[in-house]
Amino acid sequence: MIAKKPSHCFAVVAALIVLATPVAGAVDTERLSAFVEKGMDLWHVPGMSVAVVTKDEVLFQRGFGTTGIDEGRPVDEHTLFAIASTTKAMVAAGLLMLADEGKLSLDDPVIRHIPELHFTAPSLTQQLSVRDLLAHRTGLPSTDYWFYLTGLPLDEQLIRLQTVQSAAPVRTRLIYQNTMFEIAGLLLERLSGERWHHFLTERLWHPIGMLETYGTRGEIRSNQSHVRPHLYLDDQLTVSEWDVSADHADAAGSVWSSLHDMSLWAQFLLRGGVTAGGDRLISEESIEEMFEPHQLSSADDFYPTVELTKPNWRSYGLAWFQQDFQGRKIDFHTGSLAGLIAIIGLDRAGDKAVVVLGNRDHAEMRHAVLWEVMDNSNADQRRDWNQEVFDLYSRLREEGDQKWQETLEKRLESTEPSLAAEAYAGSYRSETVGDLQIDWADGRWTLRTTLVEFEMTHWHLDIFLSEYRPWEMREFTKFNIGTDGAIVSLEVFGYTFERVDEE
Repeated sequence: MIAKKPSHCFAVVAALIVLATPVAGAVDTERLSAFVEKGMDLWHVPGMSVAVVTKDEVLFQRGFGTTGIDEGRPVDEHTLFAIASTTKAMVAAGLLMLADEGKLSLDDPVIRHIPELHFTAPSLTQQLSVRDLLAHRTGLPSTDYWFYLTGLPLDEQLIRLQTVQSAAPVRTRLIYQNTMFEIAGLLLERLSGERWHHFLTERLWHPIGMLETYGTRGEIRSNQSHVRPHLYLDDQLTVSEWDVSADHADAAGSVWSSLHDMSLWAQFLLRGGVTAGGDRLISEESIEEMFEPHQLSSADDFYPTVELTKPNWRSYGLAWFQQDFQGRKIDFHTGSLAGLIAIIGLDRAGDKAVVVLGNRDHAEMRHAVLWEVMDNSNADQRRDWNQEVFDLYSRLREEGDQKWQETLEKRLESTEPSLAAEAYAGSYRSETVGDLQIDWADGRWTLRTTLVEFEMTHWHLDIFLSEYRPWEMREFTKFNIGTDGAIVSLEVFGYTFERVDEE
């Protein structure tokens, strides 16, 4: 049968329908560029890289601004950024590759491969699985102070984990736990026989084509451009200090990469574990395991942006936060180090991914870019994600300021410390956290951990306020005095530190 030629009227209607239907994967590059520039202005971000890709095409890939406000270089797609906790999905991918080879099961007890790992509760020691590590469902509270305040090596963290009390039963709550991903990196090393980042370089990054990705900042070649970290405090943008040493390989988040390479990584994931050349590196079954929801999450344990996106459900896969948005499942993850940020988001069903890398501390416009790209509304009907995200975080900051004002108002007036100033100085020890030092010199108190120095001022009675301005961190330090009139301990960071006798 010969098909009839459509009438002119029908042809016109068909053409109008095609023109009115959004093209899958299309990106308005001018709009997105202007959107990013507006967000950078709102958040005072000196440099940023943004990409939007499908599994086979780069729709948008552009650098903005500078690597640093002090003689920086223009950012482009090859500028290196810290990808921070977006590292975690790569570590999970490495373990899934070993699972494909039969070297482990995700349901193996971790103690089978790391026998020195023990917890306060013997049942947790026996039950904790590889899957639990990768899904942040161990029930253990954050132990980030080991990383940020003391720089405690992993082998010592393993010992101190025996003293950490669980905050929830295992597999009942999403509690973000970086130490567990350090252990995941150790597991990758035990089973592969090489450092976790060397394994990823050989088995994952280079086969994908990611030749600008490194396990540590110290591995970056001298001729490669990379960003500096920045803080925005007191209405001023400044270059900040590194909070991770150049040679520290941390499976929870020490990787550096470029927008070019992160685009390749996103495309690899959209293709379901297959490289651009057609080589399958991770089985279909393992990729599905990675993106399967493994732990439901309350709104309190998720990102504040749920106030804007209003998902019906929230979960965590293997190194991926997950939620519904406009009827689609979105997998995403942020990365944050002092002065540096990242986010990667995937709409696997819609074949679209976005990557955002920046060099200003907690520039939450990364969420705005994520939802702008994932928003399938018509452009003229789309929400102003930049402004809404900015207003949300501004409101949260104002609420924090209000709570602090209420605390100030409850401060007791005209009280003095019970003892002479120098009596508070000395060494203190917690079996969980480690050691800290209180110094009194030149009329000032200082609380020192291994890595961070807090300015300490009298609050009231025997309670002091310890502050670290670069992180806008405040902690109350309470000293406990014994019946003999001497200080026996102090309480800070949620732990008790016993006074250590001077030798």
